[in-house]
Amino acid sequence: MASPTDTFRQLITYAVLTGRDAYGKPSLGPQLAARARVQPSRRLIRDANGNEHLSAHVVYTDAAITLLHRVWLPGEDVADFNRARRPVAVDESVDGSGVVRFRKVWF
Repeated sequence: MASPTDTFRQLITYAVLTGRDAYGKPSLGPQLAARARVQPSRRLIRDANGNEHLSAHVVYTDAAITLLHRVWLPGEDVADFNRARRPVAVDESVDGSGVVRFRKVWF
């Protein structure tokens, strides 16, 4: 049986937001690359606080991305922080053994 991760044929780059300096400039951890499947998706979703957002993309990946990460989609300039996207919601898909197989990240 094929695994969902077999469809992850694109590369995303992500980094955790570690803080901000006195001027508000963000500090990021190291940038990492991960296999993913990026799909355009116009869908109304709710974040953890119950606020509604219109999503533009959903990314399926096995990377441990959280709401604290910033993500650059394929083809974007990873040197430009302003091109990074902030996840609105992260859904984890867990198998029968209780292991997280992949994450569905909404932007």
